[in-house]
Amino acid sequence: MPEPAWVEHAIWWHVYPLGFLGADTTGADRTPRRTLRDLVPWLDHAISLGCNGILLGPVFASSTHGYDTTDHLRIDERLGDEADFDALVAGCRERGLRLMLDGVFNHVGRDHRAFQQALRDGPDGATAGWFDLDWSSRSDDGEPGYRDFEGHHALVALRHGDPGVRRW
Repeated sequence: MPEPAWVEHAIWWHVYPLGFLGADTTGADRTPRRTLRDLVPWLDHAISLGCNGILLGPVFASSTHGYDTTDHLRIDERLGDEADFDALVAGCRERGLRLMLDGVFNHVGRDHRAFQQALRDGPDGATAGWFDLDWSSRSDDGEPGYRDFEGHHALVALRHGDPGVRRW
């Protein structure tokens, strides 16, 4: 499928929403200080800069900094809720701005339910094949070794060849 023509002329305003909106990226305080809805007044600023698109860093539920996703189907509570996201989408549409989401699909956070299920259920569990788990190499707490993202142990690499990961 060919790339749409608008892509060639897209100028993005890249926003890391957790930081921009003052969220606690340690994960200790889950209370939203401001929500995605609070980005709407900034959209006119993006246009004044010559941008025609908003590129949002991670918005999906995560444990800390956003790249350790725990649920790709839920807005991170520190950024508000789906209604706040919908308000941002509507604000972009009203202004003719494209909206691109930074979806992290190479890895998940350790708190992701599929990874926790794999640890609970063992090598024959339904989600064990989602990850490169080494059941013969255990840490001091008995957890199997696993492939992570670029040496970041909190980011568990997904096995994209696994049928379960593909369906998910």
